Formats: sequence, C-alpha cells, structure tokens
Amino acid sequence: MKIAIADRKGSFSDYWIKYCEEHSIPYKVVNPYDTDIVEQVSDCDAFMWHHHHASFSDTLFAKQLLFSLEQAGKIVFPNFRTGWHFDDKLGQKYLFEALGVRAAKSWVFYDKKSAYKWIETTDFPKVFKLRGGAGSANVRLARSKRQAKAFVRKALCRGFASTNPLFSAKTQWQNFVKGQGRFYDVAKYIGLYLFPRLNGGRRMPRQKGYAYFQEFIPNDGFDLRVIVIGNKAFAIRRETRQDDFRASGSGEISYKRELFNEQLIQLAFEINQQIKSQCLALDFVKDMKTGQLYAVEISYGYSVDGYLRCSGYWTSDLSWHEEHFDSCGWMVEEVMTEIDSQKQF
Repeated sequence: MKIAIADRKGSFSDYWIKYCEEHSIPYKVVNPYDTDIVEQVSDCDAFMWHHHHASFSDTLFAKQLLFSLEQAGKIVFPNFRTGWHFDDKLGQKYLFEALGVRAAKSWVFYDKKSAYKWIETTDFPKVFKLRGGAGSANVRLARSKRQAKAFVRKALCRGFASTNPLFSAKTQWQNFVKGQGRFYDVAKYIGLYLFPRLNGGRRMPRQKGYAYFQEFIPNDGFDLRVIVIGNKAFAIRRETRQDDFRASGSGEISYKRELFNEQLIQLAFEINQQIKSQCLALDFVKDMKTGQLYAVEISYGYSVDGYLRCSGYWTSDLSWHEEHFDSCGWMVEEVMTEIDSQKQF
C-alpha cells in the first residue's frame, strides 16, 4: 500500500505526511503540476490533494485530474462525491433540492426578465451570493427591490470579481486587533489587493451570467459548522461580525460541547449519508423564531487551525468522546479503508 500526496504547505498535506510518518504508512510526495503526474502516481494505491479554491492554477485542473484517476480505478481524496460541488453554491443548490436536504431556500436566474419578475413578488432582505468564495467575502445582503435589481444588473452584465482581498484584509485586521489573528494574514490580503498577479488574481474569471439569492434566516448572531469524516463528527460555532450578518471568517469561534445538541449532529450525519462524502463540512443556521436548523453551504476543505481547540468529537451513534483528535489523520484512515475494500473485490 502506498499513498501519493500533493504537498502544499499550510494545507491538509502537512498533517497527512506527518500521520503517514508516525504510523509507518508508505507514501511519496508528488507535484500535481508535473505533466507526467498520472505516471508518477501509477505505483500508488491512492492520491490525495487538498486543492484550494482561491488558487487559479488549482481551479484549472484539480477536479479533472482527481476524477480522471478515480475513473481509472485509483482511490483519490477528495473523490467525486466529495469534491464536485466544492466552492460551487449553484451546484449545492441543485444537490440540496435533488436530495431533499433541509436547506435555506435559494433562487438562481440566468436572465434579467425572470429575475426582475421574482424580485417584484418576493420579500426582503435576501442574501446575494457568488457561486464561489470563502470567508463571506462574496456574500452581500439585498435589503430592498432596488438593491436586488442592482445586483442582478451587475451579475448579468459586467459581473463581479471572483475574489475580494480588501474585504478579507479588513476581516483579518479586525481579528488581529482582537488578538485572534496574525498580522501576516492582514499583509497577505493587502498584498493581493495591491498586486493581484501574486496569486493569479487577475486570471480568475469574473463571476457573471447568473444571479443567486438565498433566503435570509433570522438567527441569534451565529452559524454552526459540523464536519463529518467517516463515522466521526466535530463542530464549532462561529459568531457574526459586529454589525454584520455574516459569521464565516469572523474569527469569533466557540467550542463548548453544550452549544451543539444531538439534533444538529444527527442531521449532519444524515445529510452525509445522502451525499456520501469522504469529508463534509456543513454550515447551518438556526431560525430564531422556529428553532429549525437549515443547511446553508457545504465544503470538503477547512482551515485546520480553527478546530485545534475542539475538546472532542461524536461518533455516528451520537456518543461523545472527550479527547484530542487528528481530523486529517481520519482522512488518511478513510482512504486506507477504501484501498482495503477495493482489494477485496
């Protein structure tokens, strides 16, 4: 058994490599950008790559490479069910609706006439989102018909930039002032704003040709994220920014177990049973009027540092385990289980 790992500093790969070394699991580091990458992984049973949505180069071919290897019989992480909807809110809308997932209601329009017709009949506010982006950088609130129409006109004409480094720099500065972030992250986003070529920013296509809205669900100023890997799950609560409705990227995180009831954890496991993902990060909001939980977005990727203070995890029987854990190690274990299962047939 051997696992090929695409090494990207600051990603899951740091933990995957460490886990393999500590548990004597054969692995080799590969560069997914090499033209002979398929040949390089031919002697491996699996290929793992934590590709990033904000890297223009990754977005060009990461999914295509992974899914090609999977179709050829290789175990990959993330596999198709785990990764096809990554950083794609339009895809997630259709997936939630097709599976009957209890999610925040959403609407998408591809022409101005149908969008305007809907705007005249709906109520506000509504949340306007781009299909990609993290940390709430591409999320806005349409408080009126006028604002909604302005978003539609821009979305269906010139479009929006795929990245918003100035917004991210402001968020990182707020976190730094509160002692919850690094000045390095502030400088990084300022640098990306001033020099967009640093990370391929100018090559990222503008988001246009569609207008995506989501129901605004009044809540108590936080969202809940549950990450399911195999038969284990862990969770955090993210508080909204001051005078803002967005929680993702705020840096205000709570970890106490009592913040997460069994209904939430059970719902996360049930959704993942439908999606059949190797790793699923689910964002939920709780309606402050009804107490109902609604899924908002999903992803396979997350920043590991934000979860190191979790005091334990749940298993699928909803038992709580008060102990430190290595979530990236779980990913390697899931891949190894898939390898063993494949070899039995």
